[in-house]
Amino acid sequence: MSFFGAYVVLRKGAGGAWPAWWLQVADLPFIAAALLYAGISFYVSVATPGAPSRSLRLAVGLPLACLFIMFVIINFYPAFS
Repeated sequence: MSFFGAYVVLRKGAGGAWPAWWLQVADLPFIAAALLYAGISFYVSVATPGAPSRSLRLAVGLPLACLFIMFVIINFYPAFS
């Protein structure tokens, strides 16, 4: 709902730079929550019950962390150049 409101305010030109900022950065918490949920779900489904594995945590967590960093770079690419 807030994305729709920010888009309408941005199109009307009433909010200054804040609606554009919200549309640019508000998707990152959703992406982070989705990746965290996917990683935990995959780890729980693959791990052996009662035997925690550090290597499995790294094998699941590192690609997801790299994917999140890639999304951050793609999201803020115009600011970097």
